[in-house]
Amino acid sequence: MRKVCNLILPAVIILFASCNTPRYIYSPSPPNNPYFTKKGESKLSAYYSSGGNNNTLDGGKNNGYDIQGAYAIANNWALTAGYFNRKERDVYSSGTYNFFESSSVDYKRNLTDVGGGYFLPLNAKRNISLNVFGGLAFGRFSFTDRGLDKQGLSYDRFHNSRIVKWYIQPSFNVLPGKYFRASFINKFSFAHYGNIATSYTDEELQYFYLDRVNNKTIFFFEPTFNIQAGIPGCDWLKIDGGFTFSSDPFEDVSRIEARNFNASIGLSFDLSKLKK
Repeated sequence: MRKVCNLILPAVIILFASCNTPRYIYSPSPPNNPYFTKKGESKLSAYYSSGGNNNTLDGGKNNGYDIQGAYAIANNWALTAGYFNRKERDVYSSGTYNFFESSSVDYKRNLTDVGGGYFLPLNAKRNISLNVFGGLAFGRFSFTDRGLDKQGLSYDRFHNSRIVKWYIQPSFNVLPGKYFRASFINKFSFAHYGNIATSYTDEELQYFYLDRVNNKTIFFFEPTFNIQAGIPGCDWLKIDGGFTFSSDPFEDVSRIEARNFNASIGLSFDLSKLKK
């Protein structure tokens, strides 16, 4: 009996691992959420980001970087800008495709955004604030899909799309001390996928549900918890990190998904304090 179980268990594991071979249409990013309390404050941040990956097979990767800036043009108003870049890879050594036996899928994502918002201190000490920011982003999303088909022959596919994204993000900032800050952010994003060029056949697009995004606008909910830690003697510098999650609008299918997690760590500079 034990020998039978030892033979069945690996087969079951391989079966379940191979059943989930999606194409990831979206990755979340850390929101640009400045801790402003008055006019003249600024932010310049750079992050290393690493995302969640539902594919646990060897060879996968999901990382990139984010650059963000902001400036308070008035006591309650600020402008923001940012750049998002990701490189990802999913490797499926065996699959239950109708078309492909194995594949390596490499993704590239980049977005440049501009925006602004309103921040409102809620007490006399100005260490608790309510914020509402929004913006517009432009960029590209593309991936290549290479591997072996069911006949054991090499295949090569690509899928390229232009992205227009707009978002709104209310947040609640807490600044309990000079060297610690925390924020809870709810980001509501709308991504439009247009000008798509692909070498997938119509049948393959339908199989992976990629036809669902062609010239469509898709909603994503991205809650985030962010913290900043200061360094004594360097009031202009903060260590900045956070966790961002994303909803999956394709919950009814498993062949197309949104990545559900991003962790970021980096440095945030207040150039107004550095100048002083």
